[in-house]
Amino acid sequence: MSENKTSKYFKYAIGEIILVVIGILIALQINNWNESRKLEQVELTVLKELKNDLLFSYAELDTINRYNQSYLDQYKLIKTFIDEDRKYDIVLDSAFNTLDIWEDPYLYTMTYESLINKGIDLIKNDSLKRHIVNVYDFDINGRIKNTMDWEWSFNQNTTQKYMVKYIRRDINEDLARPTDFEKLKKDDEFRNFLNILILVRESNIIVNNEVKDAIKALVDHIEEEIDSR
Repeated sequence: MSENKTSKYFKYAIGEIILVVIGILIALQINNWNESRKLEQVELTVLKELKNDLLFSYAELDTINRYNQSYLDQYKLIKTFIDEDRKYDIVLDSAFNTLDIWEDPYLYTMTYESLINKGIDLIKNDSLKRHIVNVYDFDINGRIKNTMDWEWSFNQNTTQKYMVKYIRRDINEDLARPTDFEKLKKDDEFRNFLNILILVRESNIIVNNEVKDAIKALVDHIEEEIDSR
């Protein structure tokens, strides 16, 4: 300063400050980039786990539908015998045994629940985010659950009443037979019950198939997102 070099000193100091600021900004940028990469890896992991859960749920619904379709076929067999006024046949022993039997699916939702806890905004693609929420909240936790609840309610409030009143079950052979089939054929209340049971089971299968289609579309959407990365 005594040599009148103040101007050069300040320029040097400002230059040093600028370099420090640039260094800090670069460090912050690198840190942000690393955090973004970590979040992206977490997102991809979640998407892959969601895909696996959905594939399991799809297969589960497919299996459940096959069982429920077999029960439905048995109900229709009973209805045919009644509508055509046929004499009782031993083949109906298995059919009557299935009147109060149906299968509910077990669908994986743990990954989705974990995603909700972490924050759904972890999924960056807004379209995919909406798609995921719609399938889980509307189709899986909504339509499937409502179908299961309706099956249980109908069974407890209606089916069991007829099983107790009209059917004698052999618990050792998994067979059942009406106490008086000829009388049962003429019972309008039972015929109406059987028709409703058929509609309930048909509705169950239709909903499951529609949810299967929704799950398949979501799996395809997730695969597209993963492949795009």
